[in-house]
Amino acid sequence: RQVVPDEDRGDNPAFSKNWASVYEREEKARKISENIRRIAGFVNDPVDASCARAIRETGYAGFVGKKLSTDKVDKIVEYFNRQKVYPSHVAHFALQKPKSKEEVKKKSGFGSYDIATILKAPYIAQILSDKEVIGNIADYFGCLPTVSSVNVFWAFASEDGKPRGPQNFHRDVDDVKTCTMFINLTDTKEDEGAHCYIRKTHTIERLKSVFSDEKNKDLPQELNPWNRKVTPEDFFSLPLNGYSFEKLYEHFFKEQAINLYGERGTVLVTDNYGIHRGIPSKSFDRLILWVSYSLTATHTQSADVKLLKRAAYADIKDSVQ
Repeated sequence: RQVVPDEDRGDNPAFSKNWASVYEREEKARKISENIRRIAGFVNDPVDASCARAIRETGYAGFVGKKLSTDKVDKIVEYFNRQKVYPSHVAHFALQKPKSKEEVKKKSGFGSYDIATILKAPYIAQILSDKEVIGNIADYFGCLPTVSSVNVFWAFASEDGKPRGPQNFHRDVDDVKTCTMFINLTDTKEDEGAHCYIRKTHTIERLKSVFSDEKNKDLPQELNPWNRKVTPEDFFSLPLNGYSFEKLYEHFFKEQAINLYGERGTVLVTDNYGIHRGIPSKSFDRLILWVSYSLTATHTQSADVKLLKRAAYADIKDSVQ
């Protein structure tokens, strides 16, 4: 513990996961990575590090050789279909107790499982300990990663096809460096259930490579929250983790948006600090497993923290001005 300066140590209560700029975030990540490597050594020996290289370049990569077999996926899905579901895309933030999937679908666009239920599922331990996946993420981080969040959730089909919550463009800002593995447990299509990612928006260096200053010339005033020329750095300082700026992203990065999809069992890894969203489905429910890796502890640890009492908006809307 004494090897690492207090200000750079992730388990220090005074350590802040906030950052003043994208440059400060990337510098914090570099320092923490160096400190972890100094203590734990550089545990990274993937047979093939091509996925790590792809994530550095574009922000995402597919683990083609890691696709789960149909038999394994069927057993995982069968297990979760027997479990109760929380009415939220992350169980910890649900306002109500878990119910059957059919009951939750009537009132919520999402359903999720608590960590205890997830860890008892078939093959989860095997997935979490996969050396090639961990090796590639260690290569990307420059040090041994921490499993910070494990989640399995349903995105239920909606007739209107309107995006809800994380189906709107945003960034994940849980730590100074993160990487998330997604495994499709149901089939996804390009226009239904896909993961939409805006390429090269995960670092300032890569975003600069696809940013066009020329697009400032025809930027509608109502899309410009700064009322001045937009810079690459601005896309890392938007409020609300980047939510609610879909039209701004489309104006500057329409050519960079890609829908990532595939059959059940398909494995995808992304740096979800890059701008991304889920594509809603109109015709089928989507079940997905994610495993997030970070430099310090985040979501899964927060499951032990008691939340302040929350109220449903429907109960207080009349009093909101």
